[in-house]
Amino acid sequence: MSEKTETRVGKHPLEEVSFFGVYAKVQTYLNILYMLLLMPIGIIFFTYAVTLFSTSLGLLITIVGIFLLYFFLISLPYLMKTQGWLMKISTGIELPKQEVTFDENRTLMQKSFDALKNKVIWKTLLYFLFFAMPLGIITFTLAVTLLSIGISFVFAWLWPLIEWAVTGTTLQIPVSWGSLPGLRIAWIIGVAILPFIGVPLLTGSLHMINRAAVWHGRLVVRILTR
Repeated sequence: MSEKTETRVGKHPLEEVSFFGVYAKVQTYLNILYMLLLMPIGIIFFTYAVTLFSTSLGLLITIVGIFLLYFFLISLPYLMKTQGWLMKISTGIELPKQEVTFDENRTLMQKSFDALKNKVIWKTLLYFLFFAMPLGIITFTLAVTLLSIGISFVFAWLWPLIEWAVTGTTLQIPVSWGSLPGLRIAWIIGVAILPFIGVPLLTGSLHMINRAAVWHGRLVVRILTR
């Protein structure tokens, strides 16, 4: 659970964490999960918006199209609350409460057109269509790249052990390189020092992931409140 909830733009608690203190923060691991989930969530939001919006507009001359359009439009803020809940737990940034209400005395068609004129719904629809999937792909790619490089460096020492367990030999270099003097020594030294490079690299990557998650949360709030 997040320790603090950010309600306005300012210095986020994760931006004041010490270098190695990032490992002790539960939010660090929640932010990793958040960054990885943003791509599938963005794809789902985009597919949902494109499919239902185009279908409902195509059927708008029928009662089915009107009902579908109304259902689709009023569902957008509720779906956004799902991401808002996830964003609040992981980053501590809360989406502003923007309730969408309609006059119960109006007909279904009138409610549908009221929904089309609602600014909250339109902002959410634009986010689903143009921002959710691209931002999700960017954040997912960033998180996977940073984590894979950092973890591979930290556990580089396991590679010779795995190679020995599988092939019975270790730290083998290509035959074509075997005649190069000192290459095997350089190979061994490289494997030995990579973990010492990997620890600060992975730690820095976790800080970058935390900041990217906070940046994403602030950007979503800015998009939906402008």
